[in-house]
Formats: sequence, C-alpha cells, structure tokens
Amino acid sequence: MGERDFQELLFDYCLQCREHGVDSPYDFITDERGIQSFTSIADRNRLARRGIFTSDAWHLTAKGHQIAQDLGNRDATDFASHHRSRDHGSETDGKCRSRFNRHDQSRTAIDNSNPNGGLLATIGYEGRSYEAYLNELLRSGISCLCDVRRNPLSRKWGFSKRVLSQGCNQVGIQYKAFPELGIEARHRVGLSDRAAHDRLFAWYEAETLPRRQDAVARITAWVEEGKRVAITCYERDPEDCHRSRIARAIMAIAAQPMPLKHL
Repeated sequence: MGERDFQELLFDYCLQCREHGVDSPYDFITDERGIQSFTSIADRNRLARRGIFTSDAWHLTAKGHQIAQDLGNRDATDFASHHRSRDHGSETDGKCRSRFNRHDQSRTAIDNSNPNGGLLATIGYEGRSYEAYLNELLRSGISCLCDVRRNPLSRKWGFSKRVLSQGCNQVGIQYKAFPELGIEARHRVGLSDRAAHDRLFAWYEAETLPRRQDAVARITAWVEEGKRVAITCYERDPEDCHRSRIARAIMAIAAQPMPLKHL
C-alpha cells in the first residue's frame, strides 16, 4: 500500500471515529500532496526502527505480523483490501478535502480588525497535536510564527525547532526563533501556583524584557507592516506563559492600537 493510499485510509478511519463520538487518534492537514498526518508518518518511522514496519512503505514485517496476530488484529493487507472494496470505493483527493473541511467545526473567519491586516496572536502547543496546532495557525491566517522558547526542544513529537520549522515552511508560514526572549529552566523551577508564576513574570518584565528590546521591536514592526504574527511557547493558558508578557510589551510600544488574539 502506498503512502497516499494509507493516508486516505487512515483519514477515513479517523473520520469515522469522529462520526461515532470516539476520539480520533490522529489529526490531519492539507498540503499540495493532499490530506496528511505527519504524526502518523513519524509513528511509522519509529515502528520501522523497531523492526515492525518496513522503512519504505506501510507494510508489516514478519515481526509486525506476529505482533498483530498476538493482538488479535486482522492482517493489515487484508484490512486495506476490504476497506477499498467497500461500496463507497476510494475517494478522490478533492472529496477527502471536502469531508475534512466539513468536519473541522472550529474553522472561523480570519480576524481583520486591524486596517493594515496585521495581527498579534499567541499560541501554546500544550494539549494539541502537531497537525491541530498548524491548522489553528492557518485558520487565523498566521504568516509568521515566533518561537520564544529558550531551548526550542520538546519531548512531544513535532514541536522541536527542526520539525516545527519544517512544518511551518510546508504550509507557507515563516518560522523565526527568538531564544533570547525565553526564560532559563533554572528560573522555572518550583512554579506551583499562580502567585509563583506572577512573581516570575514580574521579574521577567523588569529584568529581561528591557534588555531584549531589539527582539521586541522586530516583532512589533512585522505586525505594523501587516504580518499576522503568532508568539508561541508551551503552556495552553497564555497567563501561565511568558509569551503573554511579550505580547504586552509589543502592544505597549506599537504606534497604533494592535489587536491581540490568544489561539
């Protein structure tokens, strides 16, 4: 089974999960190649390194077949053949895209409250899949993602600098890293409650941001030029993250009132 066939098959399975009220194991994004789940490809590659899948296609190895048999699953090839011979047949890419769009209920109109089209947004990847995160950026028309983590690494696949920047480039979003705007790990130890976060961010605003005005001014200029900029870090709640303080600093020096959106 080829890569594109597998992605269509996986997409249809995940769509049926949604339709039956079951959590979908993967999210998807559309690009020039059609419907894609990059996370599923990363999972396949991990399984290939463990000798369960072949490295060049979605085929189980002898070891993989034995594991599937032990789990009581059907042979992967038989399952694919059964699926593609069902009455509805294989969908075209256009139909897949249409079904994907109809079931993405969180799509919203792009906010154009700024006359020059610029927008300042913040976004955290906590609790989001790689594809859901990129889709959120696309829904808001983000053209530039500013990563303000001190060390842009993550144990969660898709959110280390290399993979995240590649994903942004694939969907037409510019990626910029600003490690100088991050907070060192030693300062983030012991943040047990809101008061601890507030003390840290008060220190950050007083001690760090004044020394990072060049970076703040660069981001501000991009928004004023009409770019739709999102500042990103980990925490889902912007008030638990220093990116909210960066956004305040940007708005404070902007020449005109600037719309702010927390994604």
